Amino acid sequence: MNPQEIINSINQLITGLVQQIAPGLPPEIVRYAGAGLLALLALILLTLALRLLKSNKRHPASQRTNIPRSLQQDGVVVDILNSPTDEEVAVRCVLTSISSGKIRCEIIERLDVLKAKEGSTVACVFAPMKTSKGRINSFTAKLTESDKTGKKVDRLILSVPTDYTMIPRRKHVRKRVADQQFIRVKMWVANPYTSDISFEDATPHIGVNSFMTDGPNQSANAVVNISHGGIGLLVQNKVIPETCAVGAPLAINLFMFSFKEKSFKPYWYTGEIRSMHEGRPGFTRMGIEFTGSGDFLQDAGAIRWTKF
Repeated sequence: MNPQEIINSINQLITGLVQQIAPGLPPEIVRYAGAGLLALLALILLTLALRLLKSNKRHPASQRTNIPRSLQQDGVVVDILNSPTDEEVAVRCVLTSISSGKIRCEIIERLDVLKAKEGSTVACVFAPMKTSKGRINSFTAKLTESDKTGKKVDRLILSVPTDYTMIPRRKHVRKRVADQQFIRVKMWVANPYTSDISFEDATPHIGVNSFMTDGPNQSANAVVNISHGGIGLLVQNKVIPETCAVGAPLAINLFMFSFKEKSFKPYWYTGEIRSMHEGRPGFTRMGIEFTGSGDFLQDAGAIRWTKF
């Protein structure tokens, strides 16, 4: 049955109902009354539909638990910040259990001390995902059980999300390095302020296109991305020193090709390893933050380091 037949059937039904209520009315008035009742019915249905749509926008169906369940099912790593205004990641978790009232989170990596108190609001940041309200990459929730006062030292319990949003993750925009021939890296896993290594002459612990003596091993390393705040590297596991770990201090010598001068220009930085994750088979992906800069003093033959 097509829509027009449905409308005609409803119109006949309403007309018949009007004739039963007032049998003495002329046919024309009966038709007008039936049309009026039909229009009133359509208006009521339209109002109900608009109210239902408005209600769905305010309270998306099960969104408060559906998105955490999606994160759990996909095994997405969630960064926990001490507050919605904090920028530093305290711990990294995976969601292990979702219910209508709470979220269990298993801590897989500690980058800082979780300073948030039970009952306070924390921010949970994850890889961006699309929803009916647009792209989001974070939610806020109440910390109901801490790793310090809870039953397990590697577990957090949160309330269901109180709000979703899209927050900027980085102060500096990262630029992907497509052509490795225009950048070289020398890196030492050492504290530049206390180490006695002569960095300007020493063989680096990790290199990218840096003409190390261990050429075949380091030539496969690559710079993934770079910004004013740090650099991302892909390094073969077999050339990573044992002292290389999250939080380790670094001395970094970058050589960036200057198209204007047609030569490589050296830059010195102090840094810290912020993350180490498995990359493609046999490689580790490192996230490195610049913490200071260095100036090579030609007369003294040494580097003067300055913290940011």
